[in-house]
Amino acid sequence: MQKQVASYVKQYLLILLGSISFGIGTTCFIQAGHIAAGGVTGIFNVISHIHPIPVGLCVTIANIPLIILAFIKFKARFAVNTLIGLVLSSAAIDLLELYLGNVLPFTDDILLSALAGGFFNGLGIGLVMRNGASTGGTDIIMKLIHRKLRHLKGGVINVAIGITICGFYLLVTGNVEGTLYTALSIVVDNFVFDLVLYGGNDSKTVYIITNDSDRMAKEILETIESGATILNGTGAYTGTERKIILCVIRNSVFPALKETVKTIDPNAFMIVTKSSEVFGNGYENFNTEIL
Repeated sequence: MQKQVASYVKQYLLILLGSISFGIGTTCFIQAGHIAAGGVTGIFNVISHIHPIPVGLCVTIANIPLIILAFIKFKARFAVNTLIGLVLSSAAIDLLELYLGNVLPFTDDILLSALAGGFFNGLGIGLVMRNGASTGGTDIIMKLIHRKLRHLKGGVINVAIGITICGFYLLVTGNVEGTLYTALSIVVDNFVFDLVLYGGNDSKTVYIITNDSDRMAKEILETIESGATILNGTGAYTGTERKIILCVIRNSVFPALKETVKTIDPNAFMIVTKSSEVFGNGYENFNTEIL
């Protein structure tokens, strides 16, 4: 029980830390540098450059339909965590603007603002999503797309959305230089996001031997959102036939898988090996050259 409480405390502290990081990137660098972030926040960044608005509050209101969608399409825990992440990140944006507005910007160098803003935003969103939540907005859309197109990383989807934000920024402001710095910030954001969330390309191959393989496989597919293969095996000593679950997952997802296995069957037997190269749908292309 104490370990479970400690796990929840750690999870929500990291969500809080990620939300604060996102607020710092958005308010202290992106907004202060008069450029825009990606996603729904970026839309209100652009509007705020024309007319002062509470960006965090506007983002929260705009996310209400997406939060409802999250409750419908995903498990209640993810939807609740997303609501928490959204409220915390939006509050961080407006509170930082309120208390630091008089000393912003920290730098007059728009290049530094773009780089720092992208870094803090990518770090923040990555931490939030790695701990089972999101900041709402395009994070929810991205998760829905990823269910259908597993080979697309979140950063790739965000870049596509970022191009739309850049076009909106250029259309509204007519500032070509600002548009280019906005694009740079979004690229940095997505690079850091992928690094934090996926932890590079290394993966783990996991074999799970359990008496409740059907339920275990279902949870892996629905909760972990990872593919799985069921193999037939026979115990050498007992001669008992068993089903063995085989799955290849990214390092960032392994803690969630381990927790799922422990919850469903504490007596399960789990074999874990490192997979430095994985080819196929959702991983490296067969034509990828390893240098």
